[in-house]
Amino acid sequence: MAATLETFRNLVRDIKAGRIEPLYFLHGSEQVLAQYVVSVLRECLIPAGMEELNFVRLDGQRTTEVELVQTIETPPMFGGKRLVVIQQPAFVKPKAEEAFPLWESLLVNWPPYTCAVLLARDVDKRLRAYKDLVKRAASYEFSVLTVPEASAWVEERLRRSKIRYPAGAGRFIVTRCGTDLELLSLEIEKLVSYADGKTLSQADLELLVRDDRETSIFDFVDAVGVQDLTAAWALLTRLLAEGKEPVYVISMVARQLRLLLVARLSLDAGLSQQQAASRLGIHSYPAGKCVQQARNWTVAQLRTAMAACLQADENIKTGALKPESALNQLLLDLKQGLSSVFLS
Repeated sequence: MAATLETFRNLVRDIKAGRIEPLYFLHGSEQVLAQYVVSVLRECLIPAGMEELNFVRLDGQRTTEVELVQTIETPPMFGGKRLVVIQQPAFVKPKAEEAFPLWESLLVNWPPYTCAVLLARDVDKRLRAYKDLVKRAASYEFSVLTVPEASAWVEERLRRSKIRYPAGAGRFIVTRCGTDLELLSLEIEKLVSYADGKTLSQADLELLVRDDRETSIFDFVDAVGVQDLTAAWALLTRLLAEGKEPVYVISMVARQLRLLLVARLSLDAGLSQQQAASRLGIHSYPAGKCVQQARNWTVAQLRTAMAACLQADENIKTGALKPESALNQLLLDLKQGLSSVFLS
């Protein structure tokens, strides 16, 4: 499979060259790229001043099948093309009903004057409607970008805004903010506004770019999540040296374990990785990591680990153990569990 950013670039290049398909199905967690594709299609297909007449956006969760089909079948005003965008169509979402006869008939007899784009962050790839779309539409999956892809995307946006920047700026920004393009877009807007056409320095980046990492605590819970307790112990030492409150550290471990439990239950219920991640209620990048980590745990293992967190919290609050000792005991309990109950 082609990398997400390469797929995106090739698609935009084709559209600008006039190679435009009647139906696009843009799915996956990185919908910022999908929305940009819509903007390029709109620019290429709809003349200035005709947007209100021949450009339509529909909420796929609220629009009925009849309304959706009627909108697509409506001819454009004053000739030309009509562009219809359907956000999260109901027929490809998880737990969707299988019967959408009007839509299925429309796919076979597509009106030549309409270009439609289906945008779906969350899909069920087992559905017949999904499989039909992949077969009949120009289908592209935009997954979460890798760090190198996101770094390149950041620098492309800065160059497009005619902003000069120090070497490695993209990687620096992504390291601080993650690969979520919505968050990165906000950072880029801030940098462009601040630079006002001038060159950004490394000092500017360090001053302006938000630092969402809180590296020690998230590295620590990730180490627990991947069952690397050797790394977790080293990170715990750093956390305590930085002055992190032990009760807070325990709460973060418990939070990670709860997320892993939701992900594990979702996977056990037959949901895809993307569907499981969407149930966590957090940004797509950490959600994807949680689902990957959950594959190495069982439900029983996670519940045992959560019980160890509760015991550590109780040990601190009742004075049974000093806070630092309670944290060390928690890691000892997890280590013992991993070597016996968890991996037995």
